[in-house]
Amino acid sequence: MGRWKKKLPFRELTIPVKMAKGWLANRGKRITPFRELEIEHGSLKLVHGIPLVHVRGTPREMGRALGNLVGLQAVETFHSYMQIFAPDFEGDLVHAREMEKRLPDWFIEEMRGFSESSELTYDEMLVGQTFLDIHKVAACSTIAAHDKLTPDGEILMGRNLDFPSLNIAHEANIVVVYEPNDAPGYASVTWPGLLGALTGVNTHGLALSMMLVYGHQKNEHLDGQPFPLVFRRLLHECASVRQADSLLQTKPHCTATNLILADATRTAARFQLPPHDVVVEYTSKDNPATACTNHYHERRIKKFAFTWFSSAARYSRLRKRIATGQQIDVQDIKDMLQATGIPSINLQRVIMRPEKLGIEVSFDNNGTGPGRWVQLPRELLFPGITAPAGVESQATVEVA
Repeated sequence: MGRWKKKLPFRELTIPVKMAKGWLANRGKRITPFRELEIEHGSLKLVHGIPLVHVRGTPREMGRALGNLVGLQAVETFHSYMQIFAPDFEGDLVHAREMEKRLPDWFIEEMRGFSESSELTYDEMLVGQTFLDIHKVAACSTIAAHDKLTPDGEILMGRNLDFPSLNIAHEANIVVVYEPNDAPGYASVTWPGLLGALTGVNTHGLALSMMLVYGHQKNEHLDGQPFPLVFRRLLHECASVRQADSLLQTKPHCTATNLILADATRTAARFQLPPHDVVVEYTSKDNPATACTNHYHERRIKKFAFTWFSSAARYSRLRKRIATGQQIDVQDIKDMLQATGIPSINLQRVIMRPEKLGIEVSFDNNGTGPGRWVQLPRELLFPGITAPAGVESQATVEVA
């Protein structure tokens, strides 16, 4: 098929219509509640209502475990969501087949494993991993700070994931911890059946947060890997921001995105990732903070999009707070996430602490509310992993 052209130059203009359709079509629908379960290659625990899933083994074994643990919710969410947002399944499958050629074997094995133990077919799994490149649908905000701008210099990263729920996706937020046989473990804040990573941290202390970039990108293509897979590869293969930078320089991505990475060495960087390009800006001890939303800042790659107005306003709020020079603690980040979340679609709020290998998540009371925060410390995410020297235990799980 070669290079892919969008059917519409400003596809984001259709999102409000789809949100209205989803609200009507999914009224009264509820996904089956998650339940605690222990199986051979995984487990699901409810931590103050947050589904925390662990899977381990080979890619096929992890996929099968995920299908056994959350396959029912994946089927319910997939069909309720995709029939509204991406109803042309066969057309999307054609595009997905183009991207399939560049998927690594381990990822295909994991998809096959999931389809074997759930009622989602392999083709549905394939479309599920690629539809975010084919149909852009996310508007996010991220901030990272360290050294003189945080208490004790600890690196902190907070992110909003603003994603149209269509009256169903908000019920399916989960945290999945992968423990592959051939790599260190990593945690992903995600949904059942989405195997790529949009938000996550690994046991080396590398944390990531992605943000889509809208507008008519004429050079977006299918000759690469879907961006959620690329970002999961960073968690799977890299121990630091610098290593992740080297991988991204190979330009494996197809679709325009932004990305913020941070690691336990108190290094952070903002990546602007237009197709076939990488623009990176590192923080430093003199400038120990960065922020990003859904537009490019580099003049040569800027593109107009109707979402620019929202993106610029959210970015301005984050930058103004950084510019005060006042220290930013965890509560400050929570306040900034509340100030920049888009109320109707603010589905996930996450704070990542790479040095402590812990996260806090809020899946409820977001948007205009303060969120309902639940700590997922190292001892729950990565049992058996030793904390860095001098870091106190976070074994007490708190709800705020």
